[in-house]
Amino acid sequence: MEKNFTPEQIEMINRIVFAHIDRMNEKAAEIVEETERAAHHELQENGIDMTDFSPANKSFLMVTLIQNLIDRVHGGDMTVAQRLITMEAKRLNVSVNE
Repeated sequence: MEKNFTPEQIEMINRIVFAHIDRMNEKAAEIVEETERAAHHELQENGIDMTDFSPANKSFLMVTLIQNLIDRVHGGDMTVAQRLITMEAKRLNVSVNE
């Protein structure tokens, strides 16, 4: 069943949804930073020198999060997984056929 929204309703929906998406992204960034700090601290407490290398750095943590979210979205459906990866590659203007 298709919903017919007025332009005003569409504007309100977009405003509300994207405001929540912005807050979600802020929380995710905070969680990544907290995770990095906590992992770094625990590694140091266990005698691992973190001066030159951080195994729980922000980039690694964000990629891990992205992988987990993509897996949740496609749920094992490789057609959906391929579509997701293709859409993201197009968004970034990169080739996945190299």
